[in-house]
Amino acid sequence: MVSSPVRTCVACRAIRPKAELVRVHLVPGAGLGIDLGGGPGRGAYVCPAHPCLEQAVKRGELGRSLGVALPPIAVEELEGLIRERVSRKVTALLGLARRARKVVSGAEAVESAVKRHAARLVLTAADASASSVEKLRVLAVEAGVACYSSFGKEELGAAVGGAHRAYVAVTDPGFAEALISVLTKIPKKIEAGSGSQGEAIDALGRAEPRRAWR
Repeated sequence: MVSSPVRTCVACRAIRPKAELVRVHLVPGAGLGIDLGGGPGRGAYVCPAHPCLEQAVKRGELGRSLGVALPPIAVEELEGLIRERVSRKVTALLGLARRARKVVSGAEAVESAVKRHAARLVLTAADASASSVEKLRVLAVEAGVACYSSFGKEELGAAVGGAHRAYVAVTDPGFAEALISVLTKIPKKIEAGSGSQGEAIDALGRAEPRRAWR
């Protein structure tokens, strides 16, 4: 069995699989680019957790690892770059899943997919009705389906090639796994150097108690 490549977080110094870290690299014009895992060339790897990102910025760990003197950057700006990269990747993956007919959208279609155990991942819009979202999340947890709420109706609609969408379900395990891997890169407010990449998300999209790193 081939082992996954690992890298060290420049902030907390924890050694993690490369695919579970965010890679910060230089782009033309002395700006910073974001890779959601690996990438070619020189890069600085960091946990997608607010304390690690904050420490990497304040202590100058990114510039030190990249071997350059970086202009000052606020942690909020770095997190914004990561969220933007996550959004673009999620949009691209959902577009591929839609063209492969592995996505359904709309409250009734998503609810039906969950009840038929056809859904592998449910995405709910952050600006959707709270009561409707809770109802769908209850169904999802009963079916053991992961449920995330990170984007607005407009973003979800654009990703699946239509008007605003409050609910989207991915029916293919491969696409669902790829999307969850990307969604876990959204910066989280957890303790730096903790035993996990971030707070685990249960099928209701809630934080689970931390457990030992696997």
